[in-house]
Amino acid sequence: MGDFQRVHDVFASFREVNKAFYHTLSSAAQQYGVTPVQYLVLKTLDQCPGIGLSELAELIYSTNSTSSGVIDRMVKAGWVSRERSETDRRSVKLELTEEGKLLWEKMYETRLKRLLPLRQTSDEDHATLLRIHKEIVSILNNAKEGQNHE
Repeated sequence: MGDFQRVHDVFASFREVNKAFYHTLSSAAQQYGVTPVQYLVLKTLDQCPGIGLSELAELIYSTNSTSSGVIDRMVKAGWVSRERSETDRRSVKLELTEEGKLLWEKMYETRLKRLLPLRQTSDEDHATLLRIHKEIVSILNNAKEGQNHE
């Protein structure tokens, strides 16, 4: 097998896994009338309450303008609150409302139930998969750093 084919096979495999995760999680989100991006916002604000719009955009791999539109719709739905910082009036703090927290808890439970079949992999396969993922991330990060120094 050639080098290009090996790289292509790994990339294609990750795309298939990513696609399967996306479909599983987006169907869980749709069950509650939430888009995949809104799902990511709920998850992120649950984990990082009080962050600003720029931090949110970075964490969900989005732009400020896209994130702002999503937040506007989520504020209107009553899931997210937006408050001005007391120390910097230009800065906004984002948090889940009580309704947003309840929605996230329900979605989180649904997500867990849909991902439980992943327990079918053996402990050895699980450990091997995580080890290989770390190795791939390390290889790609090192290659990226090498390009930055050229």
